[in-house]
Amino acid sequence: MAFIASSAADARNVVFLNNPSPQDVSNVGRFIVKGTGKPFFSDLVLFAANINGSTPNTPVLFYNSQMSTILDNNIAIVRALQQKGIKVQISYLGNHQNAGWSCNMSASAAAQLGNAMVAEVVRYGLDGINVDDEYSTCSGNASAFYSVLSAIRGNSGFSGKTLSKALWSDSQYFSAPYNAATKLTEGYEMTYGGSVSYLTPYVGYGMLKSNLFLGISPEFSSATQARTIAANVASGGYQGVMIWAPNAFLSTSAAASYYTQIIKAQAGSTASVEYVP
Repeated sequence: MAFIASSAADARNVVFLNNPSPQDVSNVGRFIVKGTGKPFFSDLVLFAANINGSTPNTPVLFYNSQMSTILDNNIAIVRALQQKGIKVQISYLGNHQNAGWSCNMSASAAAQLGNAMVAEVVRYGLDGINVDDEYSTCSGNASAFYSVLSAIRGNSGFSGKTLSKALWSDSQYFSAPYNAATKLTEGYEMTYGGSVSYLTPYVGYGMLKSNLFLGISPEFSSATQARTIAANVASGGYQGVMIWAPNAFLSTSAAASYYTQIIKAQAGSTASVEYVP
């Protein structure tokens, strides 16, 4: 039991912000574990930039107005989070076009896409890339998918950075010879059903429990349920939880109460989270 308690106390928590405002981003660093000064969140994923293109071999990276506002006009708020020790990733997502992470592209096109993403991460001074292989009109090519991941991990500009994946119904990408587990550094399971069992297959694929997070959505789970989920994640030996789009569902005061239930499961019943304006 002592080992479980220690692991829970060392948990990391990730937040995805869906098309956030600059204030939403700034708020991530304002949720503090009371009495410690430590941010509740270890990582923020900006969701999302896109992969556009009329053919799989000519993908183009695209930023909507929300992403451009943050990256081009308010990068200082990202730096402020990083100064607090919060890593900031950007998620790349398909955009209902004929291009994406796992489209049937050539090896050179896959390498070009991966290297283009790394160049953007370096350009904006970000800490990693999140893979969300959805909403492309083409998908399912494990070889191409693996080639994009390989290009990212093999790029010297990406050294020491995070390559995470939104995990959901993706077993085809986790078998030899194109096992994505050998390239990913973290994974966030996004079924939002509350069961730690959703993480079990990824351990079988070769990912470490210390690199896996279970997704929680305030849309589907109450604060009380979130506490139970976080406790199960901790007792299962996994790294922590990922919270989806709290900016869409919770006020700052409601969010602090929600996160307090999670930190109680991770660090003890006296722990709490406060929002510091």
